[in-house]
Amino acid sequence: MSNFLSTRNKLNALPIIIGIVIVLSMIPANWLWWTRDLSDLSRIPVTPVSHIGMMMSGWIRPAASPSDLPSDTESRTELAESERDHYRQLYHAQMLRSTELADQLRELQLLPDSALRNPNPPVMLPIDITGIQPSDTTAIIELKLSSEYVDRIAEGDIAIVGRDIVGRVIRVGLTRIEVQPSIHSDVGHIRVVIVPAHPGKEYGSPLRAEALVRSDGAGGLHTDVPADSGVVTGDLVVLDDPSWPAVGLGLVLGVVTESGPMDAAPLRHWVSIVPRRQARDLVRLVVLGSRELVE
Repeated sequence: MSNFLSTRNKLNALPIIIGIVIVLSMIPANWLWWTRDLSDLSRIPVTPVSHIGMMMSGWIRPAASPSDLPSDTESRTELAESERDHYRQLYHAQMLRSTELADQLRELQLLPDSALRNPNPPVMLPIDITGIQPSDTTAIIELKLSSEYVDRIAEGDIAIVGRDIVGRVIRVGLTRIEVQPSIHSDVGHIRVVIVPAHPGKEYGSPLRAEALVRSDGAGGLHTDVPADSGVVTGDLVVLDDPSWPAVGLGLVLGVVTESGPMDAAPLRHWVSIVPRRQARDLVRLVVLGSRELVE
Protein backbone atom coordinates (compact mmCIF):
# COMPACT_ATOMS: atom_id res chain seq x y z
CA MET A 1 0.00 0.00 0.00
CA SER A 2 2.81 2.42 0.86
CA ASN A 3 4.54 1.71 -2.46
CA PHE A 4 1.29 2.48 -4.29
CA LEU A 5 0.90 5.79 -2.46
CA SER A 6 4.49 6.85 -3.14
CA THR A 7 4.12 6.03 -6.84
CA ARG A 8 0.86 7.98 -6.97
CA ASN A 9 2.47 10.96 -5.26
CA LYS A 10 5.30 10.94 -7.84
CA LEU A 11 2.78 10.89 -10.69
CA ASN A 12 0.88 13.78 -9.12
CA ALA A 13 4.08 15.78 -8.74
CA LEU A 14 5.14 15.26 -12.35
CA PRO A 15 2.71 17.81 -13.88
CA ILE A 16 3.74 20.34 -11.25
CA ILE A 17 7.42 19.90 -12.11
CA ILE A 18 6.69 20.20 -15.83
CA GLY A 19 4.67 23.35 -15.19
CA ILE A 20 7.53 24.88 -13.18
CA VAL A 21 10.00 24.10 -15.98
CA ILE A 22 7.71 25.70 -18.58
CA VAL A 23 7.29 28.83 -16.45
CA LEU A 24 11.05 29.13 -15.90
CA SER A 25 11.71 28.73 -19.64
CA MET A 26 9.46 31.71 -20.36
CA ILE A 27 11.16 34.00 -17.83
CA PRO A 28 13.63 36.52 -19.37
CA ALA A 29 17.27 35.42 -19.16
CA ASN A 30 18.32 38.46 -17.09
CA TRP A 31 15.91 37.34 -14.35
CA LEU A 32 17.74 34.03 -14.02
CA TRP A 33 21.15 35.48 -13.20
CA TRP A 34 21.30 33.32 -10.09
CA THR A 35 21.44 30.16 -12.20
CA ARG A 36 25.03 31.02 -13.19
CA ASP A 37 26.08 30.78 -9.54
CA LEU A 38 24.34 27.43 -9.22
CA SER A 39 26.14 26.15 -12.29
CA ASP A 40 29.48 27.26 -10.82
CA LEU A 41 28.66 25.40 -7.61
CA SER A 42 27.87 22.26 -9.58
CA ARG A 43 31.33 22.39 -11.16
CA ILE A 44 33.15 22.28 -7.81
CA PRO A 45 32.91 18.47 -7.35
CA VAL A 46 33.93 17.92 -10.98
CA THR A 47 36.95 20.25 -10.99
CA PRO A 48 39.40 17.90 -9.19
CA VAL A 49 38.46 15.06 -11.53
CA SER A 50 39.06 17.23 -14.61
CA HIS A 51 42.46 18.30 -13.23
CA ILE A 52 43.41 14.67 -12.67
CA GLY A 53 42.36 13.87 -16.24
CA MET A 54 44.51 16.70 -17.63
CA MET A 55 47.50 15.48 -15.60
CA MET A 56 47.03 11.91 -16.86
CA SER A 57 46.78 13.06 -20.49
CA GLY A 58 50.00 15.06 -20.07
CA TRP A 59 51.72 12.01 -18.53
CA ILE A 60 50.52 9.62 -21.25
CA ARG A 61 51.30 12.02 -24.10
CA PRO A 62 53.84 14.56 -22.91
CA ALA A 63 54.68 17.66 -24.91
CA ALA A 64 57.71 17.56 -27.14
CA SER A 65 60.90 18.70 -25.47
CA PRO A 66 64.19 19.86 -27.06
CA SER A 67 65.67 16.44 -26.31
CA ASP A 68 63.10 14.82 -28.61
CA LEU A 69 64.27 16.81 -31.63
CA PRO A 70 66.69 15.24 -34.11
CA SER A 71 70.30 15.63 -33.12
CA ASP A 72 71.91 15.81 -36.56
CA THR A 73 71.85 19.03 -38.55
CA GLU A 74 70.30 17.56 -41.70
CA SER A 75 67.29 16.11 -39.86
CA ARG A 76 66.78 19.37 -37.96
CA THR A 77 66.86 21.28 -41.24
CA GLU A 78 64.29 18.96 -42.85
CA LEU A 79 62.02 19.27 -39.81
CA ALA A 80 62.30 23.06 -39.84
CA GLU A 81 61.54 23.21 -43.58
CA SER A 82 58.49 20.94 -43.21
CA GLU A 83 57.19 23.07 -40.33
CA ARG A 84 57.84 26.21 -42.38
CA ASP A 85 55.97 24.82 -45.39
CA HIS A 86 53.06 23.72 -43.19
CA TYR A 87 52.59 27.13 -41.59
CA ARG A 88 53.12 28.83 -44.95
CA GLN A 89 50.27 26.73 -46.32
CA LEU A 90 48.06 27.71 -43.38
CA TYR A 91 48.96 31.37 -43.94
CA HIS A 92 48.11 31.21 -47.64
CA ALA A 93 44.83 29.42 -46.90
CA GLN A 94 43.81 32.13 -44.43
CA MET A 95 44.95 34.83 -46.84
CA LEU A 96 42.79 33.36 -49.62
CA ARG A 97 39.83 33.09 -47.28
CA SER A 98 40.19 36.69 -46.08
CA THR A 99 40.52 37.87 -49.69
CA GLU A 100 37.36 35.98 -50.64
CA LEU A 101 35.44 37.52 -47.74
CA ALA A 102 36.74 40.98 -48.68
CA ASP A 103 35.57 40.46 -52.28
CA GLN A 104 32.13 39.39 -51.06
CA LEU A 105 31.94 42.47 -48.84
CA ARG A 106 32.84 44.74 -51.77
CA GLU A 107 30.19 43.09 -53.95
CA LEU A 108 27.57 43.58 -51.24
CA GLN A 109 28.58 47.23 -50.90
CA LEU A 110 27.97 47.69 -54.64
CA LEU A 111 24.37 46.53 -54.35
CA PRO A 112 21.68 49.20 -54.76
CA ASP A 113 20.08 50.63 -51.64
CA SER A 114 16.76 49.04 -52.60
CA ALA A 115 18.31 45.57 -52.31
CA LEU A 116 19.89 46.32 -48.95
CA ARG A 117 16.67 47.84 -47.56
CA ASN A 118 14.60 44.93 -48.83
CA PRO A 119 13.06 42.90 -45.94
CA ASN A 120 14.53 39.78 -47.57
CA PRO A 121 18.35 39.95 -47.40
CA PRO A 122 20.21 39.17 -50.65
CA VAL A 123 21.74 35.71 -51.01
CA MET A 124 25.28 35.29 -52.38
CA LEU A 125 25.82 32.01 -54.22
CA PRO A 126 28.85 30.53 -56.02
CA ILE A 127 28.56 29.73 -59.74
CA ASP A 128 28.91 26.14 -60.94
CA ILE A 129 29.12 26.03 -64.74
CA THR A 130 29.57 22.27 -65.08
CA GLY A 131 27.27 20.79 -67.68
CA ILE A 132 27.04 23.93 -69.83
CA GLN A 133 29.24 25.54 -72.45
CA PRO A 134 31.23 28.38 -70.88
CA SER A 135 31.55 30.02 -74.33
CA ASP A 136 27.76 30.21 -74.69
CA THR A 137 26.74 33.44 -72.97
CA THR A 138 23.04 32.58 -73.23
CA ALA A 139 23.29 29.15 -71.57
CA ILE A 140 21.47 28.36 -68.33
CA ILE A 141 23.59 28.96 -65.22
CA GLU A 142 23.65 26.49 -62.35
CA LEU A 143 24.26 27.80 -58.84
CA LYS A 144 25.07 25.71 -55.79
CA LEU A 145 22.45 26.16 -53.11
CA SER A 146 23.02 25.63 -49.40
CA SER A 147 20.18 24.16 -47.40
CA GLU A 148 19.96 27.34 -45.31
CA TYR A 149 18.92 29.33 -48.40
CA VAL A 150 16.33 26.93 -49.85
CA ASP A 151 13.41 28.74 -48.20
CA ARG A 152 14.66 32.20 -49.22
CA ILE A 153 14.74 31.82 -53.01
CA ALA A 154 11.79 31.36 -55.38
CA GLU A 155 11.34 31.08 -59.12
CA GLY A 156 11.37 34.50 -60.75
CA ASP A 157 13.93 36.04 -58.35
CA ILE A 158 16.58 38.24 -59.92
CA ALA A 159 20.31 37.38 -60.00
CA ILE A 160 22.57 40.42 -60.03
CA VAL A 161 26.16 41.57 -59.70
CA GLY A 162 26.43 45.05 -58.22
CA ARG A 163 23.74 47.03 -60.07
CA ASP A 164 23.72 44.79 -63.16
CA ILE A 165 21.09 42.14 -63.82
CA VAL A 166 22.46 38.79 -64.95
CA GLY A 167 19.24 36.77 -65.13
CA ARG A 168 16.25 35.28 -63.32
CA VAL A 169 15.80 32.09 -61.33
CA ILE A 170 13.78 29.53 -63.32
CA ARG A 171 14.15 26.46 -61.09
CA VAL A 172 14.87 25.88 -57.41
CA GLY A 173 16.06 22.43 -56.35
CA LEU A 174 17.31 21.00 -53.09
CA THR A 175 20.99 21.59 -53.84
CA ARG A 176 21.01 23.78 -56.98
CA ILE A 177 19.11 26.54 -58.68
CA GLU A 178 19.04 27.44 -62.36
CA VAL A 179 19.33 31.03 -63.57
CA GLN A 180 18.25 32.01 -67.07
CA PRO A 181 20.35 34.90 -68.44
CA SER A 182 18.40 38.00 -69.42
CA ILE A 183 19.80 37.59 -72.97
CA HIS A 184 18.32 34.08 -73.34
CA SER A 185 16.02 33.70 -76.34
CA ASP A 186 13.21 32.28 -74.17
CA VAL A 187 13.02 35.33 -71.91
CA GLY A 188 10.76 37.26 -74.28
CA HIS A 189 10.23 41.00 -74.30
CA ILE A 190 11.41 43.08 -71.35
CA ARG A 191 10.15 46.58 -70.73
CA VAL A 192 13.03 49.03 -70.18
CA VAL A 193 13.93 52.69 -70.25
CA ILE A 194 17.11 54.07 -71.81
CA VAL A 195 18.86 56.74 -69.76
CA PRO A 196 22.14 58.69 -70.09
CA ALA A 197 25.17 57.05 -68.52
CA HIS A 198 25.92 60.29 -66.63
CA PRO A 199 22.63 62.00 -65.79
CA GLY A 200 22.79 65.69 -65.04
CA LYS A 201 25.70 66.40 -67.38
CA GLU A 202 23.43 66.85 -70.38
CA TYR A 203 20.39 69.02 -71.02
CA GLY A 204 17.01 67.55 -71.79
CA SER A 205 14.89 64.74 -70.38
CA PRO A 206 16.60 62.25 -68.04
CA LEU A 207 14.86 59.46 -70.01
CA ARG A 208 15.94 58.90 -73.60
CA ALA A 209 13.21 56.43 -74.51
CA GLU A 210 10.93 53.65 -73.33
CA ALA A 211 11.21 50.38 -75.20
CA LEU A 212 10.71 46.62 -75.27
CA VAL A 213 14.01 44.75 -75.63
CA ARG A 214 14.48 41.14 -76.71
CA SER A 215 17.38 38.76 -77.15
CA ASP A 216 19.15 38.93 -80.49
CA GLY A 217 20.33 35.31 -80.16
CA ALA A 218 23.99 36.33 -80.21
CA GLY A 219 24.64 37.36 -76.61
CA GLY A 220 22.93 40.73 -76.69
CA LEU A 221 19.61 42.55 -76.81
CA HIS A 222 17.99 44.67 -79.48
CA THR A 223 15.12 47.14 -79.80
CA ASP A 224 14.03 50.16 -81.78
CA VAL A 225 13.31 53.70 -80.56
CA PRO A 226 12.01 56.95 -82.09
CA ALA A 227 14.57 58.65 -84.28
CA ASP A 228 14.40 61.85 -82.21
CA SER A 229 14.94 60.10 -78.85
CA GLY A 230 18.62 61.01 -78.75
CA VAL A 231 19.87 57.53 -77.82
CA VAL A 232 23.65 57.35 -78.17
CA THR A 233 26.36 54.76 -77.60
CA GLY A 234 27.06 54.32 -73.92
CA ASP A 235 23.53 54.97 -72.67
CA LEU A 236 22.28 52.60 -69.98
CA VAL A 237 19.29 50.29 -70.38
CA VAL A 238 17.52 49.86 -67.04
CA LEU A 239 14.67 47.57 -66.03
CA ASP A 240 11.16 49.04 -65.92
CA ASP A 241 9.05 45.90 -66.21
CA PRO A 242 6.18 45.42 -63.70
CA SER A 243 6.22 41.65 -64.33
CA TRP A 244 9.66 41.48 -62.67
CA PRO A 245 10.13 41.77 -58.88
CA ALA A 246 9.86 45.39 -57.74
CA VAL A 247 13.26 45.25 -56.06
CA GLY A 248 14.87 44.96 -59.51
CA LEU A 249 13.32 48.09 -61.03
CA GLY A 250 16.05 50.55 -62.02
CA LEU A 251 18.81 47.94 -62.21
CA VAL A 252 20.94 47.86 -65.36
CA LEU A 253 20.24 45.30 -68.09
CA GLY A 254 22.95 46.48 -70.46
CA VAL A 255 24.59 49.34 -72.31
CA VAL A 256 23.91 50.67 -75.82
CA THR A 257 26.69 49.72 -78.22
CA GLU A 258 25.27 50.75 -81.59
CA SER A 259 22.28 52.52 -83.09
CA GLY A 260 21.23 53.62 -86.55
CA PRO A 261 18.28 54.39 -88.83
CA MET A 262 15.91 51.63 -89.95
CA ASP A 263 15.35 51.32 -93.69
CA ALA A 264 11.85 49.91 -93.20
CA ALA A 265 10.88 52.63 -90.70
CA PRO A 266 12.63 55.96 -91.38
CA LEU A 267 11.18 57.53 -88.21
CA ARG A 268 12.78 54.93 -85.95
CA HIS A 269 16.32 53.79 -85.07
CA TRP A 270 17.51 50.27 -84.27
CA VAL A 271 19.52 49.86 -81.05
CA SER A 272 21.97 47.11 -80.07
CA ILE A 273 22.56 46.39 -76.37
CA VAL A 274 25.03 44.16 -74.54
CA PRO A 275 25.15 43.32 -70.83
CA ARG A 276 27.95 44.92 -68.84
CA ARG A 277 28.55 41.72 -66.86
CA GLN A 278 28.62 38.14 -68.18
CA ALA A 279 27.96 35.20 -65.87
CA ARG A 280 30.81 33.15 -67.36
CA ASP A 281 33.28 35.81 -66.15
CA LEU A 282 32.02 35.81 -62.53
CA VAL A 283 32.76 33.75 -59.47
CA ARG A 284 29.49 34.33 -57.62
CA LEU A 285 26.12 35.95 -58.03
CA VAL A 286 23.75 37.69 -55.64
CA VAL A 287 20.13 36.53 -55.72
CA LEU A 288 17.50 39.00 -54.52
CA GLY A 289 15.33 36.51 -52.65
CA SER A 290 11.62 37.27 -52.54
CA ARG A 291 10.51 34.79 -49.91
CA GLU A 292 10.02 36.16 -46.42
CA LEU A 293 12.27 34.88 -43.65
CA VAL A 294 10.62 32.52 -41.19
CA GLU A 295 11.60 33.28 -37.61
